[in-house]
Amino acid sequence: MICNQIAGNVFEDGLANENEELRGFETVEVTWDECAKRILRKKTNRGREIGISLPMQPQTSLRHGDILTREEEGTVVISLQPCDVFVVFSETTKELGLIAYEFGNRHLPLEVTDSGEIVLLIDDPTEVLLNKLHVHYETQCRRFQPIPKGGGHHHHDHDHNHDHEHNHGHIDQNLMGSKQ
Repeated sequence: MICNQIAGNVFEDGLANENEELRGFETVEVTWDECAKRILRKKTNRGREIGISLPMQPQTSLRHGDILTREEEGTVVISLQPCDVFVVFSETTKELGLIAYEFGNRHLPLEVTDSGEIVLLIDDPTEVLLNKLHVHYETQCRRFQPIPKGGGHHHHDHDHNHDHEHNHGHIDQNLMGSKQ
């Protein structure tokens, strides 16, 4: 079976609530980095082969609970697998913005939650920077749904000649303040 569009989301469409998760649905397990891929070949939890071929425009990222197909045999839904992440807690909106800027400037995948947390993948350089910035964070296992590439970040078209330089500024560490 080939799925070439997303037919809704079970949580947004009221077919399931977050507490029920995806019980009763045929699911396709994906990792956070597979969510951004346009073309995937997977097996459902019931052993059925499934191809995912999403259109290039508009750029679509898979999300937990996305419906790939609704058939007589059942509804096939995306199940995003949890992974270990750093969850950064911010005390002020300014701090949240500066932290997001610092990690965004490094082009790292990150998620900003509705509750004001920044979620990042675990790696040593990220942990070093978090400690250097003196921010409160902890390690958790959760679904990681980063902001899609191009979501809020402009890209230059390098196929055309242009006369301006590319410069990414870095925040002054003194702006972050010290929290010890």
